[in-house]
Amino acid sequence: IMKRKEKKESSTGSSFLPLPNITARSWAVYDSKRKVLVAEKHESERREIASITKIMTAYTAISLISRFDINMDESKIETPFEASLIGGTTAELEEGDLLSVWDMLHAMLLPSGNDAAYSIAEYFGMLLLEIGLPPITKSYDPVTVFVAEMNKNAKELGLSCTHFANPHGLPNVANKSTALDICKLATACMEQPVFAEIVSKQKHSCLGYDIDSHRRLFTWINTNRLLANGFTGIKTGHTYTAGPCLVSSFVHDSNTFVIVLLSSKTGDHRWKEALTLREFVIQKQEMDSTKDTMEAVSYTHLRAHETEADLVCRLLLEK
Repeated sequence: IMKRKEKKESSTGSSFLPLPNITARSWAVYDSKRKVLVAEKHESERREIASITKIMTAYTAISLISRFDINMDESKIETPFEASLIGGTTAELEEGDLLSVWDMLHAMLLPSGNDAAYSIAEYFGMLLLEIGLPPITKSYDPVTVFVAEMNKNAKELGLSCTHFANPHGLPNVANKSTALDICKLATACMEQPVFAEIVSKQKHSCLGYDIDSHRRLFTWINTNRLLANGFTGIKTGHTYTAGPCLVSSFVHDSNTFVIVLLSSKTGDHRWKEALTLREFVIQKQEMDSTKDTMEAVSYTHLRAHETEADLVCRLLLEK
């Protein structure tokens, strides 16, 4: 009985606090410390996820950086011709632009550069090809090899409803995930210090080189407006097939919470509803804490000359 009760409270919130009205077709709030859902709706519904895809692109790249012992400042990524032609949101890269690995990750995660995502995929795909063709793909195309590595990581992370078809998230019916899977992925990513640092930045400027070796200044603004409202990340996304999407994170009582909104009614609804869900989580945490304290009263002995009201106050202060 206790197990069923705990599952109900951690999954759908609380019988004392109704879920807020959220327009996203599927959404979830996840406690990254306890690895449980706090609230959700259609969290297992598979949908296209637009540029939320770049979270896995970054996770895969950062994992390979560690695997190959790459110096992110000294190692450079050259923008391929194919990347310079990609539409959608870009970091305004041109063919031959040369950036450090560190800066190229910013170019992908802050302005949501599809060109940067493709450049990263090709660079690390080439590294994978150099150590031998992975058994998970028969392709010699570096981007295809990198995407296969993304899917390998998805499987290892237990993202059973997720499949990636490209590194940037442009419309593709095979590029899908769920709100729950994205919660798990975002939690894993925020445990990577490099990822957590980058997605928390509102702005990044750097110097690179163009195709003629002339220095070029780049400045990117994060598409995530919530960073100015106490959030710590993570990523926006929007295509005509996926709709407005958002993965955000915040810290409350030393716990990190992840909010995933897939296919919101409008782009502006994403920001408002993430704020609404953060307030819901904070209220629920406070209510659960008070409930635990009140339950403790039933088996805690009163001290000399202490009333039950005094006991409640003492237990709250001791928490």
